[in-house]
Amino acid sequence: MIKAKLIKFLEKEGFELNFPDYSSNEEAIIEIIKEKNERLYPALILLLKLPFEYKSLLIHLDKSEIEILNKFILITNKILHLEKIDSTHLNKIIEDYKLKTKIEDKEIEHFRLIFNETINRKQYSQEGFINKQTTLRIKLDLNQALSKIFSPAKIRIMDKIFTHQSLTNTELKYYYRSIRPLIKAISNEDLTNYLKIIESTKKIS
Repeated sequence: MIKAKLIKFLEKEGFELNFPDYSSNEEAIIEIIKEKNERLYPALILLLKLPFEYKSLLIHLDKSEIEILNKFILITNKILHLEKIDSTHLNKIIEDYKLKTKIEDKEIEHFRLIFNETINRKQYSQEGFINKQTTLRIKLDLNQALSKIFSPAKIRIMDKIFTHQSLTNTELKYYYRSIRPLIKAISNEDLTNYLKIIESTKKIS
C-alpha cells in the first residue's frame, strides 16, 4: 500500500493518483468503522449527516462496530442540532431503534470543532476553485476580445508589457508604431460612446 505521507507530498507537487471511488455513502461508512482508527472517526460525522440506509449498515457490522455507529449517529445528531442543520433522517433512526448512550459534553465539543474546521476548509477550497475558474473565464473572454482587434504578434508584445517583461528594441519600435495608436483609439471616450450607440440602435434591413 502506498504511504499516505508520500501521496500527500506528491499531491503538493501536482501529481495525483487515481483510486477507486466508493459506490455509496453506506460503503464509505462501513469502511471507516472497520478501519478501527480513531483518527478517521470525525469523518463519520460528515457522512452520517447525509442520508443513508441504517439497516444495510447493520448487516455488515459486528456488535462492537454497531456500537461505534450508534454512538456517532447520536454525536452527529447533536452537532447538527447545535449547528441548526436538518437531521430528520437521524432523528427517525434514533427514535425507531431507540438509540441511547452516554456522551460527554466535551466529546461533543471536540467533534463539533473538527466538523466546523472541515466544513470551513471545504468551503474555502470550493471558493478557491470558483475564483480560479472565474479568472480563467475572464482571461478566455479577454483573449477572445483581443484576438478580434489585435494580431497574435501584437497580443504577444502586450502580454510581455502586462507581465513586466522587457521588450527588445524591435518590439519597442513595433509597439509605438502599430500597437499604441490602436490602444489610444480604443481608449477614446467619444469612440466608446459612438460604438455604444451603434450597438444599441435598432438595425433596419
